[in-house]
Amino acid sequence: MNKYLIYFSILFLLLPACSDLDEKVYDQIEADRFYTTNEQITNALARIYAQLRSEANHQGYAGEKGWYDLNEVSTDELMIPARGASWQDGGVWMQLYRHNWTPSHSFLGGTWEWLYQAIIDCNTALEVFNSNQSGEQYIAEARVLRSFFYFLLLDGWGNVPIITDRSTPLSEISQSKRSEVFAFVEKELRESVPLLGDAKENLYGRFNQAAGYTLLAKLYLNAGVYTGTNHWADALEACNKVEELGYDLHNDYFALFGDECPTDEVMLAIPIDPVLAPKMIYEFRTLAYEHGQAYGINSWNGACVHENFLQKYADGDIRKNQWIYGEPVVVNGQVVKNGNGQDLVYQPSIASLENAGTYEGARNLKFSFERAPYNGNSGGNDFPVFRFADVLLMRAECLLHLGNELQAVTDLNRVRQRAGMPPFSGTLTPQELLDERARELCWEGWRRQDLIRFGKFGTAHDFMPGSDSHFELFPIPETTLANNPNLTQNKGY
Repeated sequence: MNKYLIYFSILFLLLPACSDLDEKVYDQIEADRFYTTNEQITNALARIYAQLRSEANHQGYAGEKGWYDLNEVSTDELMIPARGASWQDGGVWMQLYRHNWTPSHSFLGGTWEWLYQAIIDCNTALEVFNSNQSGEQYIAEARVLRSFFYFLLLDGWGNVPIITDRSTPLSEISQSKRSEVFAFVEKELRESVPLLGDAKENLYGRFNQAAGYTLLAKLYLNAGVYTGTNHWADALEACNKVEELGYDLHNDYFALFGDECPTDEVMLAIPIDPVLAPKMIYEFRTLAYEHGQAYGINSWNGACVHENFLQKYADGDIRKNQWIYGEPVVVNGQVVKNGNGQDLVYQPSIASLENAGTYEGARNLKFSFERAPYNGNSGGNDFPVFRFADVLLMRAECLLHLGNELQAVTDLNRVRQRAGMPPFSGTLTPQELLDERARELCWEGWRRQDLIRFGKFGTAHDFMPGSDSHFELFPIPETTLANNPNLTQNKGY
């Protein structure tokens, strides 16, 4: 199936839709930014979905120097060490990895601005939809999108302003408690998700019911962190609804990360095209220079993982094949040579975060060029935000907490079987579930959230000496505090 048949109109609309975050005027959105006729409602929604992609720093869900890096580089599954003069960048990558960031860290300010710009876009669209008496499904979709952005703020910052209209300047908005933000997102999702469409293919790249229930499951799964009260049964119910809507595991793990995400497993994907709707940078960012040149691209020799993370994979686990190390690199049947004319081999050990060797660190091929077209500095792989393997592992976690270990193991084994692994034996522990989530979902943006929920985020590893619990929340950016006297900084900063 050609993915352009599914969402060509949205891709077309994404090009002029990106907001100019340099303006930073979130309380003066022009009334005519969104179309005012029912026939053009899709255009308004496309403008919101455009916020999920990334064409510049700090923007987008799966972009660079924004939400994705805050949630991956701060963990054990993605490291960007300095290599000589490369990747120094004023120390921002080391600060993330070592958990010593401050309110002035540029990724934090840019990501905060992006999230609130997206929320203002949602609010503006909702005003138009309500004034035009648009269909309840469109209104529900905009509310769920807004809930998604608030979920990210809730997860990352905790106590944040709730804005539901564009009449009050952001500088005058008061701060809500984390529990209040949780209650707001919960109410919005419970009211809106049942009104979404339930189709798969013709809603590709958009929130359908299954994606909405997956977001609700994520909210409830982390409720103990957000509010101090666990919601395991509610999370379990939301996971069950996703399966009832007909989702299952796709038969090919690596097909999930190619040109188009299979809709039998992926509930929400971010459509990416290397020309029309960039940008997918993960392979560009991980491959050494000569490795990228073998594909005909200019790669950046940055992102990698330390050998300790690789030990989570057993031999025979097909997911281990996403990591390349220890053997000569081969592209199109030819061994790639390094800058010294020798076979290019990535070494899994890393000597130093401040000055790693050129070929140190295992590289990731999950979003491989071999599974999608590329152009310039963008691959064509779509990015899966929510997929059914995650739902199964969330459900297994809920079942374990609710005392049903037998069914939890059943869900775990469905994921393991697809990976070519034997059924799990022994007593299922939270640590085993956390490790399975790492093996299945690495580099998909969930590791920080998982480590916090399992009480492991501040645990020392590799070049991270351990951190205080206050780093489980990001600090409110210093520029935001300066512009809004109603906000209070998070504890510890």
